[in-house]
Amino acid sequence: MKLNIAYPRNGTVKQFEITDDVLRRVQLQDYRLGNDVDGAIFGEEFKGYIFRLRGGSDKDGFPMVPGVLASSRVSLLVKRGAIGFNTFRGYQGERRRKNVRGCVLASDIAVVNVTISKVGDQPIEGVTDTTAPRRLGPKRASKIRKLFNLSRGDDVRKYVVRRRVSKDGKKDRMKAPKIQRLITPKIKARRYQKAQSALEHVRRSAAERREYLRLIASHRRALRQRDHAKKHTRKVQAQRAEVAAFQKK
Repeated sequence: MKLNIAYPRNGTVKQFEITDDVLRRVQLQDYRLGNDVDGAIFGEEFKGYIFRLRGGSDKDGFPMVPGVLASSRVSLLVKRGAIGFNTFRGYQGERRRKNVRGCVLASDIAVVNVTISKVGDQPIEGVTDTTAPRRLGPKRASKIRKLFNLSRGDDVRKYVVRRRVSKDGKKDRMKAPKIQRLITPKIKARRYQKAQSALEHVRRSAAERREYLRLIASHRRALRQRDHAKKHTRKVQAQRAEVAAFQKK
């Protein structure tokens, strides 16, 4: 079995080969993804370390899925973008039945991904004894503020991590990422205009509704007046008929 050890603090990752003799001394079914395990179960060189199980795959390449409490392969109906079903392979809202691996370790697991939660006494070569600097800085405005401990009033554009780009026969230039979710005066003006447009739409709709209700009320009033006039005309005609009949007698 292969063990991928990652140390996010230093940004390093390295793969180690774990022999079957070491794995025979461990009951793998007792561990599942998300658990913190003693590094000594994978070898004496990892004694004192605490590893957190993050993921893995079996010998046929089927990925392990957290939350599936099984030590074997299962067939699940997964949504687009989930483990085993790439986003670009399906339509929005589509679900497909895929074979995935449960989160419980077993002897047929080929690769296990772990992260270091606690460092032991002896350094791991290529993992804890070295540091891999980040090549790129954060792009999102909130992440830049968090990295440099900035306030909401500070201009994050001055703190973007830039890198030098060198090409043969050309002058060196500095390259920086486009800041995401940056609130600029242009965006504020656009949002204000959008809010004013929505408010004007509400006001216009309310005015049109009042005009419509006024027309309905005037129409109904005209109908009532016409009905009253007809009833009055019939009443007058009936009275005149009674008077004429009485005079004939």
